[in-house]
Amino acid sequence: MYRCIVPWGLACLVAADAWGQEDVLALDPVDVSARHRAEVTQDVPIAMTVLDGEQLEQAGHYGLRDIQQQAPGLVVSGHGPRHAGYGLRGFGATAYNDGLDSSVGIFVDGVYLGRQGMAFSDLLDIERIEVLRGPQGTLFGKNSSAGALNIATRQPTFHDEVEAEASFGSYGERRYRATLSGPLLDDVLAGRFSFVDRKRDGTVDNHYDGSSLNDIDSQALRGQLLWTPNEYLSARLIADVGRDDSANTVLPSHYSGQSDARAAALGYHILATAPFEREVWSNMPLKARNDQNALSLQLDWQMTDDLGLTSITAYRDWTLRDARDADGMDLSIAYLDTSLDQRQFSQELRLSGALGSDLDYVAGLYYLQQTLDRRHAVEFGQDASAWFVADRMDELSRLGLSLTHPSQVPSFLLDGGRQSITGEQKSDSRALFTHVTWRPWARLELTGGLRYTYERKQGWVARNVSGLVSLDGLPPIFQAGGELLRELALGDYYYRRDSVGEGDISSLLGASYRFNDQVLAYANWSRGHKAGGINFDVVGPRAAATFDAERATSLELGLKTRFWQQRASLDLALYQTDVDDYQALTLSQPEHIWMPPLRNNLLNVGKARLRGVELDSRWRLHSRMDMRLGVAWSDARYRSFDNAPCGPGLAPSLCDYSGKRLYNAPEWNASAGLDYHHPVGRGLEGFTGLEQSVRSGYYGTLEGGKGSWQPGHGLTNLRMGLRASDHGWEVEFWVRNLFDKDYITAVYASLGLGDYAVMPGDPRTMGMTMRVRL
Repeated sequence: MYRCIVPWGLACLVAADAWGQEDVLALDPVDVSARHRAEVTQDVPIAMTVLDGEQLEQAGHYGLRDIQQQAPGLVVSGHGPRHAGYGLRGFGATAYNDGLDSSVGIFVDGVYLGRQGMAFSDLLDIERIEVLRGPQGTLFGKNSSAGALNIATRQPTFHDEVEAEASFGSYGERRYRATLSGPLLDDVLAGRFSFVDRKRDGTVDNHYDGSSLNDIDSQALRGQLLWTPNEYLSARLIADVGRDDSANTVLPSHYSGQSDARAAALGYHILATAPFEREVWSNMPLKARNDQNALSLQLDWQMTDDLGLTSITAYRDWTLRDARDADGMDLSIAYLDTSLDQRQFSQELRLSGALGSDLDYVAGLYYLQQTLDRRHAVEFGQDASAWFVADRMDELSRLGLSLTHPSQVPSFLLDGGRQSITGEQKSDSRALFTHVTWRPWARLELTGGLRYTYERKQGWVARNVSGLVSLDGLPPIFQAGGELLRELALGDYYYRRDSVGEGDISSLLGASYRFNDQVLAYANWSRGHKAGGINFDVVGPRAAATFDAERATSLELGLKTRFWQQRASLDLALYQTDVDDYQALTLSQPEHIWMPPLRNNLLNVGKARLRGVELDSRWRLHSRMDMRLGVAWSDARYRSFDNAPCGPGLAPSLCDYSGKRLYNAPEWNASAGLDYHHPVGRGLEGFTGLEQSVRSGYYGTLEGGKGSWQPGHGLTNLRMGLRASDHGWEVEFWVRNLFDKDYITAVYASLGLGDYAVMPGDPRTMGMTMRVRL
């Protein structure tokens, strides 16, 4: 006899004799390095989710946009690298201003990524990803107020290792990955080389020219050397090269009354707001590319049995080009062209040691220098003049242009005009941090951390207008009216230079108590900080040229337990985080009917409060069946926000959002997975995996305009295959988004005031993957 013990009923598909006699089995320990020493997650009094790199590869989760399906509480937004944003526990997923740092710190092999877009492409050769919730500042080089993603890649090995993988799927998807690792000099020098090449045709049809958009085209290379001259010293040199030419577009989700009126006045049939039809009529080319180069050197010197020194020296550069049709129509109105060039150098020195068996400590120095160059241009086409005045023909008479139809507006008023916004921002960060763990009794552990950070930023922003034809020769009334229209619509020369600098102290106090080998309880109080900065854009009347630092104070209670003869683990965390001066994007209503809205300015929200409960569990249901289940409930709200920008078309221009939910902050997240394998004879075994993730709905913009709501959704992924019992090879068939659910991954405020566009998630895709390990 056998019985179904899993709610999905997958176990019921297994023959009765497949179960046999169950052995007493324990969950495999999960190793982490969050506190810069080798530990298992059940011994670390921090709320975290640990994702295994091999399991992510098998599940087809290649990047951070995918792993949010396995890490409840993590939100990854953005329709491209420039607009990437990461949030944890309901805040942080804001990145539409190029001068904004991330509230969620992203670290790869100990190196902080200065721009969120650096981690938006596929990841390569991942060992594990540690999702650390809450302020993190006393253990990592760079401070963070919402949490951290600590990504560890696989190291070179002193045994030969060869892996190769090929995937083929819907929309012409093909992905090739290979790794070669082994000794170059016995027990002294090892090397590792990895590469990945992924391509996929677009999922959006552009009916204007027959092209397809939202394709994937990315490549990455990684080379490593590991030098171990003796048992006390090691050096790891890592070089990365990455390129991503994926062209992602957004589709309209709502048109404002103004845009509807303009289209009607011109007699233009505006594209329906049906993003899940995946159709556009864009008459301008979409060009997107980002390149990344990185070099890091980590030195580890075990000076004594109880004292070690780590040095991490790193350089990274990242360049992005993003050019797209601003209006998304087959009218020639506006074309956006953006270039970013980020360069960074960092140095971290860290001492890790112990005083006897009762006290461990980490003390570090950190330096980070960044330079960001930005060039952003808006080029206006032949339909721009008529479009921007089509709903205001009566107002033209006040400018001296008495016209009766938009077609009479001279196209050369704006055609060929180019509004360029350029700038440079330089920043440097210096920090001293320490973290101490003391065990006065065998079961009690007390933790304290302290960090001092000084950050300085300086930069300039300039706006220029060029390319406009002269109005000489026109009647004086047309000259005056045309010049005024240009000035109001495009603005005139603009320049400002700003600098900010400040020091801050972050801290941590914690206590944990181990009731027995299976139960650990802990309480942590922590204070995190994210520096203020410069509004790296032309600012409107509702935003200042600079913005203040963001500070988060968090109280967390947690319980980590193992039970059922070590076959199940459950982590439970309750938290409250109070955020002062939360850095958020504002919508600036135009001061004049001819002026476009300014959307990407930053302001400080007075106070926000995050409360929630998180549950993370793993289960070994049988010797051949594992299950995971994670649930996060978040109540993220503004406590004091009486100067919030009102939604489009609402009056007055300022609203009181106190008590309302934060944007990009879903109330519920849940994730579950089931893996089963079974021998089929002749040295083979079959395997299957089922994943389910669920997220409730939330607004994707601060002002919460119509069209910016992201409905709740659930996604189901299924895979099954056959492999050698020693895992030397395997063939897998997979289906992602099994039930072809429509869902949104990002919201973008587009051309007009109240116009929104969204990035639809991928439809159902299916394919196969072949892997070989030697």
